[in-house]
Amino acid sequence: MTASFLTRPDARRWRLAYVLMVSLFVGYLDRMNISLALPLMAAEHGWSDEELTSKGELLFSLFYVGYGLANIFLSPLAARIGPRLSLIIIVILWTLFTAMGAFVSQFILVLAATRVLLGIAEGVHFPMMNMLTKAWFPPDERGRANSIWISGLFLAVLLAPVMLVPLMHAFGWRIGFWGLGLAGLLITLPLILRIVHNRPELDPRITVEERAHIEEGTAGEALSEVGEGGAVPGRLRRLFTNPTFLLLLSAGILNNIVALGLVSWLPSYFVRTRGVAYEDLTWIISLPFAGSILGVWIWSNLGDRFSNRALIAAIGYLAAGGFVFVSLTSATLWVVIAFFALAVFMTSAWVAAEFALLQRALPAKTLGADSGLYNGLSTMIGGGLGPIVVSAIVGDPSATGAMERLLVVPATCTVLALVLVLAYRRMRY
Repeated sequence: MTASFLTRPDARRWRLAYVLMVSLFVGYLDRMNISLALPLMAAEHGWSDEELTSKGELLFSLFYVGYGLANIFLSPLAARIGPRLSLIIIVILWTLFTAMGAFVSQFILVLAATRVLLGIAEGVHFPMMNMLTKAWFPPDERGRANSIWISGLFLAVLLAPVMLVPLMHAFGWRIGFWGLGLAGLLITLPLILRIVHNRPELDPRITVEERAHIEEGTAGEALSEVGEGGAVPGRLRRLFTNPTFLLLLSAGILNNIVALGLVSWLPSYFVRTRGVAYEDLTWIISLPFAGSILGVWIWSNLGDRFSNRALIAAIGYLAAGGFVFVSLTSATLWVVIAFFALAVFMTSAWVAAEFALLQRALPAKTLGADSGLYNGLSTMIGGGLGPIVVSAIVGDPSATGAMERLLVVPATCTVLALVLVLAYRRMRY
């Protein structure tokens, strides 16, 4: 998508995708700033390795508990009031709770409470973006549309060290919390107010041609949706008796164990286990994620072209498991970084496919609530377990049983690949 393309009068839907990308970028910075602050917090309070691990697990996991519960229980409410108003509310709330973390850090339980509240505030973000994508994009454009806004996640992971580590190193870790609070109010909120509308017909600036294109592309879509139909009464019964949904949910949980666990612990891993100076995290954390945005673009275009998203993601995760194992067991820092980068590139095949698969598998009329349940369970279970499972990478690599613990991540990648093969056989998508 070039700048000239975005200025075309029939590009309202693509501008919407980029606004969602910005919102995810800022929101994801809010959730991951604690990972970059943790080594400095540990030094400030004199925490031992054991205290760092236990407090880190608490702060990371509680965020995902709040996040998951909000997805499950608040997404139906958010769907009723609409994506636009929901996004406005959650941006204001996550700004407040991010800033609060800087003021209460001396009380670990109060700080943990702000993480739960931040998770609750961000909980309906993904379901609302899914609703907007399904409403604004025909099926053959959704892979690319999803890849645009999901790139905000990778941009956050890529740029967070570049933006926050120098600031935190120079002015203290609290500056990262205050700055991100301001970014939500001054950048994200105005863009949502101007660009985001629940459906194309509610946008006063959309052209007749673009609206006709969207309506033509989505007409009759419900007839071909996997999971459409109400033979089994009740939303929960319908979902949990749908093998396709259960396969996608299993894949989402396994992905979050790996991805969220690694993102949470990489800064502490490099500082504590690899002996890297905190200020050098600027480039060491960023480099493994440098190819992730390119990966999402490549995999999403291949998925849109060949309609084999789940199979591509399965191949990606199978390769990623091997790359992660080489990275964690290497004694050479550049090898660690290079193979982490390859692993991230391959896992982006699932990121490019995840929401297109979900939008295919779930009916439009319940997508907000259904995707909230999916995102809540996959994040709460995967995000809750991820920091605990992956914490094995922090500590003495020569300790008894260290090698066996490191095998957990590659093994999880392999199981995920097998689950995705089964999903592809059911969906052929």
